[in-house]
Amino acid sequence: MRSKTRKYTVCALALALIAILLCGCDSSGDVKPGSDGAHEPLTILYSSDVNRLKKLVAEKYPEIQIEVIPYTGKNWSRFTCDQLITGDMPDIYNTTYAWTNYPDAMRENLLELSSYDFTDNYDPTLLAQQEIDGGIYLLPSRYSVFSCAYNKTLFDKHGWKAPESFEELKALAPEIEEAGVRLAVTDSSAAGYGFQYICDLADTIDLTSVGGVQWQRDFLSGKATAAQGFGEAMDYMEEWIELGLLQGKDSLGGKRSFEVFMEGNTAFTVGGIDRWTQNADGTGDVYAPMPYLSRDGSKNMYITFPSKNFGLSKKLAEKGNEQKLEDALHVMEVLSTIEGQSTFFDASTTYISSLREWEIDPTSPYAPCLEEMRNGHTAPLLYTGWESILARIGEDALNYLNGGCTKEYVLEHMDALCQDWLTNGATVFSEVDRVYDQRETAQLVGRIFGDAVGADCAMISLNAAIDDCSIQNSAGISGYMMPLPLTDERIVSVIPTGWNNTIRTLTLTGSQVKEYAEKGYTIEAGGKKAVFPYELIVKGGKELVDDAEYTVVVCGADEELSTAGNIQDGGVQGLKAFKDFFDGRGNPPMSEKLLIWDE
Repeated sequence: MRSKTRKYTVCALALALIAILLCGCDSSGDVKPGSDGAHEPLTILYSSDVNRLKKLVAEKYPEIQIEVIPYTGKNWSRFTCDQLITGDMPDIYNTTYAWTNYPDAMRENLLELSSYDFTDNYDPTLLAQQEIDGGIYLLPSRYSVFSCAYNKTLFDKHGWKAPESFEELKALAPEIEEAGVRLAVTDSSAAGYGFQYICDLADTIDLTSVGGVQWQRDFLSGKATAAQGFGEAMDYMEEWIELGLLQGKDSLGGKRSFEVFMEGNTAFTVGGIDRWTQNADGTGDVYAPMPYLSRDGSKNMYITFPSKNFGLSKKLAEKGNEQKLEDALHVMEVLSTIEGQSTFFDASTTYISSLREWEIDPTSPYAPCLEEMRNGHTAPLLYTGWESILARIGEDALNYLNGGCTKEYVLEHMDALCQDWLTNGATVFSEVDRVYDQRETAQLVGRIFGDAVGADCAMISLNAAIDDCSIQNSAGISGYMMPLPLTDERIVSVIPTGWNNTIRTLTLTGSQVKEYAEKGYTIEAGGKKAVFPYELIVKGGKELVDDAEYTVVVCGADEELSTAGNIQDGGVQGLKAFKDFFDGRGNPPMSEKLLIWDE
């Protein structure tokens, strides 16, 4: 049971502060925020409608206000991780991953939540996966489950029992083969699968143990070898390959693994599964999940991935923020209920709530597995800390599945990749010295994109907070640049074109540019309309001539503007334009001078 000492201490302090607030001043005579009864809005970063949450909070705490900071950038994970690293985050922190590989940043910038009653609402198995030296800084919402699957209809037809261990599966395999049924197909469509197969098999051994977690930290800091943590998992992978449970892509005849599985004559699928029935309308063969099997079945594992994690900025605990902290804790209290989590997620039979009191839909394919998962047979999807090398490791793993290398090579190359990362790190295109806000970021994007395609000016729309933020702008600038090394991941977190999209251009007269820049970018959805402002950047800062014709970069163009300007593909990837801009100047540190689009 968690200690409540801290909570009681907070309550005692709160009572003392209330006494001071009733007087309207502190011991120095300064009036404190909130002494007039006002409640300062709480901020939250979000990419969609939070009105359901606002309404639910208002039903219980009508005085609490929630203000959305909109973000629809192309790298949510990197952007929110950077908020954590810098501490430049909203009051209610919302991120994809638990970022346990940043323990110092978690302790420095997030409020520790283990002593609050609402934390007891969560599945302790999931909380244990996110602990930092016994502390809880992020609370998970609903989660996805990654598992193997088997054709239940096929098993019922032949009278087979779903295996509960790898040894049972080995014993069943000859019977499956004798019946003329293919044993398995493996999704090898992306490098990430190869990496996860190593991790998932390692989870059935000891990767989730205290020693396994410590090995990850040691390996990623150059103090341990891959063989020490993944060696046994690679031996186990060899057994899966020899049995035919893991296969290379060459065995699929050019088809996707799930296509082959849906044909109805394959017992198991490992990796991706698109749905739980043969046909999209729910008819045909029925499929069922199966954990990654340990040898004797004692450490079978389902791999879990929370869709979102919520925490509180540690700044709320600073002097003067007492009312905001109290309000924020109430919001977390609401978020830690079934009703609160349902404000973000619609009902689904394929997701599981992180809350203990939640009851699974009996029609969910995971209904028979929930007790097993809550008894500790889960492991978190491994990603944080491995971001920079997991794709290369995954490529090696898939090559091994196809017989292109040995397991020894995979492990040795893993060591080399980690050492190279530790030595050289990611490519840094610039060092950012301060926060460059959304408009400044738009100015930089405009001049870089404009130069890349030979344009005369740029209209870069902003994903501003419009009305209730139920409509957001994914075509414009979201976020801002933080004082961190500028890598490709961080570039993608703010530019509208993401990893691969190209720059778009218009041909407009000067008067049209001014007209449309003033009108803004209109988006209509769900019977609502929102108009987002443009940041207009002109090369050389020149005055636009009304009847002159200009080539204009645009990020965010509605149908009217696209037609008027005959929108075209500029043929240059936005990310490449950014990297070429800094490389071509010798990778200078970021400065206000770079925002100026000179001739």
